[in-house]
Amino acid sequence: MQNKRPPREERPSQREQITMKLRIKSKARTEQTPPANKQLSGEVGILLVLLIILVLLLAAKTAEGAGTVGSGTPASCTEAALAAALAGGGSVSFNCGGSHTITLTSEKTITNNTTIDGGGQISLSGGNSTRLFNLQNGATLTLQNITLQNGFSSDDGGAIYVERLSTLTLTNSAINSSTAANGGAIALNGWGSSDPGGTLIVTDSSFNGNTSTAAAIPGGGNGGGALYITGGSTATVSGSSFSNNSSVNGGGIHILGANLTVTDSTFTGNVANNSAGGGGGGAIYVDGTKNFNGTIDIATSTFTNNQSNQLGGAIFSFPEGTGSTLIDQSLFDGNSATGSGQGGAIYHQSATSNGPLNISNSTFMNNNAHATDGTASSGGALWLLDAPVTITSSTFAGNDATTPIPLAADDWRRGFGGAIRTSDDTTIVNSTLVNNTAGFVGGAIAGPATVRNTIIANNDGDNPWDIQENCTDELTNGGNNIQFPQKTTGNWNDYECFAGQTAVNPQLGSIGDYGGPTPTVPLLASGPAIDAGSNCPATDQRGFARNGVCDIGAYEFGGSLLINSITPPWSGLNNVQDVLLTVQGAGFTPSSVVRWEGADRTTTYVSPFIVTAVLPASDLNTLGSYSVTVYDTDRSLESDSATFTVVSELYETFLPVVIRP
Repeated sequence: MQNKRPPREERPSQREQITMKLRIKSKARTEQTPPANKQLSGEVGILLVLLIILVLLLAAKTAEGAGTVGSGTPASCTEAALAAALAGGGSVSFNCGGSHTITLTSEKTITNNTTIDGGGQISLSGGNSTRLFNLQNGATLTLQNITLQNGFSSDDGGAIYVERLSTLTLTNSAINSSTAANGGAIALNGWGSSDPGGTLIVTDSSFNGNTSTAAAIPGGGNGGGALYITGGSTATVSGSSFSNNSSVNGGGIHILGANLTVTDSTFTGNVANNSAGGGGGGAIYVDGTKNFNGTIDIATSTFTNNQSNQLGGAIFSFPEGTGSTLIDQSLFDGNSATGSGQGGAIYHQSATSNGPLNISNSTFMNNNAHATDGTASSGGALWLLDAPVTITSSTFAGNDATTPIPLAADDWRRGFGGAIRTSDDTTIVNSTLVNNTAGFVGGAIAGPATVRNTIIANNDGDNPWDIQENCTDELTNGGNNIQFPQKTTGNWNDYECFAGQTAVNPQLGSIGDYGGPTPTVPLLASGPAIDAGSNCPATDQRGFARNGVCDIGAYEFGGSLLINSITPPWSGLNNVQDVLLTVQGAGFTPSSVVRWEGADRTTTYVSPFIVTAVLPASDLNTLGSYSVTVYDTDRSLESDSATFTVVSELYETFLPVVIRP
């Protein structure tokens, strides 16, 4: 922890000094006892003058310290000019005559609310010798349109250190090539899992080539190539990228007793290299959430080619307590766990057997677990232990749990669980597991699971007896599953996931982009999975609505467009004007168009579940009920209609707020 400055000498504030002067003036004039009307008039005048002075003083106080760095030339943009502009807080901008880098020789301590805007032209460098900012005393620092690079600290936070209770906001900015013990780019500290910690908000920003140098601790700990978030803190990341960052745990992000939300972000080529064992997470490492009952929430994000030499090529998740990990609409492609070779994409373990993992609408493809330490490779995509796990509407294809070390054909260490090494409490619903490989047994699944409406087909367990190719255990059959192929000789249970169930070819296409945020494996026309499911989720993996009797697997053949609601649903002739219509439903793509009575309207795609359209005033100047549909031009699909009503008069009603005593 950094030492805080001693408190300032107590003295009357400007406001208090003005109040004292008012009292003195008032007393003096009372003693003179002028006529009442003159006295009142004079005091009003004095009060007005003093009020003006007070306003000017407060305005000056607000502006104190804020300013522009530079006078239009690169030479004018110096470290000293930046330090002067930062004094006292406020808003800081730059006038350097174009793109410019300012190299700092010492960190700048921020104790007042400050905003720094680089205008997309300014870089601040630590010269590989100093941290850039130290945020303290509960202050807020906002950095926007700026690049920070080459920061360094032998402690935590190479570019920025954030003390507990403080808030850092990073928008449209980059932090590159910075180094620290923990948190090569940023360290956000608190005093424990139940502490308020600090707050980090990252939007549309990038972290590239940052490094954490702290040594590995046996069993995990230390790390965060880019971000180190600890002690009850909260981090929110959206629209951002993490590439080529490295540490012993959490090449991109290290979470210790804190909460994390990630949306619309990418993690590429991050590395966790842990020589002590027990950790990992090439992109993200989690050791406990806030209060041990918090959340790690990851949605609409992509993890590609991240690597750990221990556990979890992309994510290591150890939530402690009842903390939960949520993965939705995300892609894990080409991630790798070597060394211990467990969990090519995700390693999830609950310390108390009640820290859940929920995966939905996501794809795991080409991930691998390759043990090189003499143990068995396992869980090409997922490695699960002692945790309730639910996998819904997700695809596993081309994942691999094989051991690169030469071993005899009958050596079990060759690998198992090409897609998933399950936990005892694993449930799989409406998912597709195809073309995964294990070095020995269980090309798709190793271990128990309850499975419903799922396709398990063409997975390979490479052993001399051709047994347990798809699964190592007989799974609990929740109904409406497909397995393929079928062993014609030997013990049925040695080969199949669902004993006694006839195998059928599901007739699948190749994995690819068939709409939605992640790749899927399509059903071919007239295949046995079509209209063969029951009790399915309302939408398939892509967000397309299920049709009538739902299909087996993550993909709904001919999945349709669905409108759940429109906002607003009406307008009035007393106020005819253009209206922005929001349509909520499922199955929308960038080629979706909102139609008014069959005519296209200008449409904006927001997500698979939301589109908006402008209804011109000319649509809304006649009484009646009108049909609103969504049409997909690429798929020639149209939703059922929703009704928009134009009434004579429409008024807003404001109800009184009643507050109970």
